[in-house]
This record gives sequence, C-alpha cells and structure tokens, in this order.
Amino acid sequence: MKVNPNKAIEFLLAKGNLPILYWLKKDILEVPTDREYKNLQKFGNRIRILSAQKPNGGWCKKKYEGHPRWENTYYIVETLQSIFKLYNYGCTIQDEGIQKAVDFLFSTQTKEGDFRGAYLNEYAPTYHSLTLEILCHYGLDEDRRVQKGFRWFMKNRQDDGGWVIPYRTINKEDLKKRYNLEAQLKLNPVKPDKSKPFSHLVTGMVLRAFAESPTWRKSKEAKEAGELLLSRFFKDDKYDDRREAIFWEEMTYHFWATDILSSLDSLSKLGFTAENRKIQQALEWLLKEQNSKGHWESNYRKASLEDHLWVTFAVLRIFKRFGLLEL
Repeated sequence: MKVNPNKAIEFLLAKGNLPILYWLKKDILEVPTDREYKNLQKFGNRIRILSAQKPNGGWCKKKYEGHPRWENTYYIVETLQSIFKLYNYGCTIQDEGIQKAVDFLFSTQTKEGDFRGAYLNEYAPTYHSLTLEILCHYGLDEDRRVQKGFRWFMKNRQDDGGWVIPYRTINKEDLKKRYNLEAQLKLNPVKPDKSKPFSHLVTGMVLRAFAESPTWRKSKEAKEAGELLLSRFFKDDKYDDRREAIFWEEMTYHFWATDILSSLDSLSKLGFTAENRKIQQALEWLLKEQNSKGHWESNYRKASLEDHLWVTFAVLRIFKRFGLLEL
C-alpha cells in the first residue's frame, strides 16, 4: 500500500492557515519552518486564547451550575482544550502563558499522583491521560510529577492490562447513591474492580500519553496496551461511554477521545508497523475516507474548514510514520 498525497498537500497549501503550513512543512515536507514559526507568535487565534487566560493559569468560559466543585470540571476541560490548541499554534514551554497553564494543571494533581477534579473527586483516567499527553508534548516527560502520573497508571491497570473509568465498574444503583449534594463533599473515589474488562475508550487515551513519553513509549506495558487496543478496532466498548462501534469512525483533531485516527497515530509512535493485519485494515479504511478532492473531512458535527485541514494533516502524518507516503 502506497499513498499519493499530492492532492491532499495541494489542499493544505491552498487553504491552510499559518499553523497548518508550519506543521505541514515541519512534519510532512521536512523543509525549513523558521519564517512560519516566527510568524506564529503573532497568530490571531493564539493571541486571543492567551488573552483569555485566567489569573490561576487556566481557562473557563462557562459558569458552574449546582455544586461549586463542578467549576473544576469546566476549568480542567477548557484548559486542556486551550493548551492543546496553543501547542498546534506553535507555543512552547518557554511561553509565559504555557508555564502558567502547566502550573494550573499540576495544581490538580493529588498525592496519589493522578490529575483529578474533572469527575468531582472520582478517579478520571481519561483526563489524567490527556494531561500527561499534553505535558509530554511540551517536553516535561522527565518531570518527577509527570513520572508520578505514569506510575499511577501502573498501579491502576485492570487485570487484563488495560484501563477503565473506575466508577463504571461498580453497580449502577450503587453509583447513583453516591451522587447527592452531601455525598459529593466527602466521598473517597471508587476503587476499580480490576477483574472487569478494559475499556478501549480509556485505554486508547492512556496509550496516547505513553506514545508521547520518551520514557514509556517503548515499555512492555505500552506494547501490551497497543495489542489490547488493536483487538477492539471497530468493535463496541464494554462500557456505556461511547460504547457503539461507530465512534471508531470519528475524525477529529486535536485528538480527544479514542478513534481510529488517534489510535493509529499512537501505534505509529510505539513501534507497530503497517504489516500488522489490524493496522493494515484500519489504514485501508482511512484511505477509503479520502474524498474526491483528495482530502479528508472531519465528521465532527460543528466541523469547520480548519477542522478538515487538521484532520487531513493528521492522516498524512500517520501514513508517513508508517512509511506509506510517496513524496
């Protein structure tokens, strides 16, 4: 399988904004990007996001409703989304706004090592993994707090080697009893039933953090998790969150939940090859999604032209990493 990227590259060159052109030149064409990188410092969306940063280093537009602890959820979600966008817009750990955002993220880390607050006081391995992923994007893999976060994953694996949202492993009626105003103030997080099967939604997100970490990328645990994820390609999850198999076919960037695009991106960094039958099937599916104009479209319901541009770039980068791009 070889992929001719000409039409897709022409689309990105013709329609792309400054960040798209920067990453296209950097990761696909491998040509100098000094001018684009310098100009990114003045890029409008980057400036707008940084100007909306709160004094605590996070971002939050929405006012909390009900119990004030939900405000943490809004802050954590929007801060992660903002800091991912800023990475796409060329920000680095040298930028003051990123340093403040990183301090905010570390402020949500518990003594146990997990980043918490997105699900009140419950363990949130999905947001924990997103946090570790972005911290590694910014070069903080060797930070002791980041490594503590990865060790938390090692202590909280399922018996089969994957990961779950712990509160999904208990009886639904028991879970309902936990959530009244008084209980939210004092309950300890649910410990996972480790005998239950892994969730591919969660495991795929954890794998992205491993794939971004030079320390953990080649670990035995990452390899095992990659094999588990491959075993579920195009299948239903075992839990209610994004259970249906159709969620595998979402096309979004920056990556958030688990889908074929984000999974192939991780697996391409972990040493898996296109000779793997499951990966080959997924790559063939991806090729079929290319439209008649030569690019790929985000199927996010509010997708804009910029979303299509980023998805097309992400697809090209995956094919390049697997050695299938004919440039």
